[in-house]
Amino acid sequence: MLPSDFAVIIPTHGRYDRVYTVGSLRKCGYTGPIYLLCDDEDDQLNLYKKKYGKMVLVFSKDDYAGKFDKMDNFGNKACVVYARNAMWDAAKSVGLKYFSVADDDYTAIQYRITPSGGYYGKITRNADALFCAYIDFMRESGVDTICFAQGGDYIGGADNQKVKDGFKHKRKMMNWYFFDVDKPIEFKGTINEDLTSSVTHGVTGSVILTSYMNSITQKETQSNAGGLTDIYLELGTYVKSFYSVIAAPSCVKVAAMGVSSLRLHHEITWKNAVPKIIRQEQKK
Repeated sequence: MLPSDFAVIIPTHGRYDRVYTVGSLRKCGYTGPIYLLCDDEDDQLNLYKKKYGKMVLVFSKDDYAGKFDKMDNFGNKACVVYARNAMWDAAKSVGLKYFSVADDDYTAIQYRITPSGGYYGKITRNADALFCAYIDFMRESGVDTICFAQGGDYIGGADNQKVKDGFKHKRKMMNWYFFDVDKPIEFKGTINEDLTSSVTHGVTGSVILTSYMNSITQKETQSNAGGLTDIYLELGTYVKSFYSVIAAPSCVKVAAMGVSSLRLHHEITWKNAVPKIIRQEQKK
């Protein structure tokens, strides 16, 4: 059974009629509360309230300006990093202890690993039980956050390095997050805030994980108007990647990504990005 102090929070902007994640959650068997986190500068705020009523939580970007590092002087406020930092206060305002954060354009949650260790894609139908398992893991292990993977993590099938490694985990957060309200994480950077914060918190010892057991399916990037589409189109992948390079040049660089149609993207050397734990018996 879901904890009474758990809910899913969905940051959204300019998409009151296209918050696909709400319907996807219900189809996947989630029965708990859902909140939409909207900012007071959204022209569609009244439409959100009319459609979703008490599900809508409103925050002001001005209240969070200067409280985190945007890492630029562009002056553009059309980015999700304000909501990322506001969601802790939003969760506390409705009495949550644990909460999950999802973007507004997810169409499905999937199981990815079979009991025998194989991999496949199967739509989740018991999201309540699945979420409870992640909350229990977070509580018992003491990790700071754990996330679902995304479809691109499985490209290549049996030749995928993650498959060869046995589908362990990644030390980053993005897509679908599980948080403890008492373990806030500061997000920084106008965009690429998830990867940048994974690295900057990881280097100081925070345990941030992405599990390959489950993944999300989402709308094609930059095809859904509103949300982050405008700023991604304005700044592009090259500028986006450099936020993480600026934050952690010791372990992040910009490199060519792809096989034939190459594009510049961030590349992380994870062995330089997170502390290593040495077994006690190796201590001298």
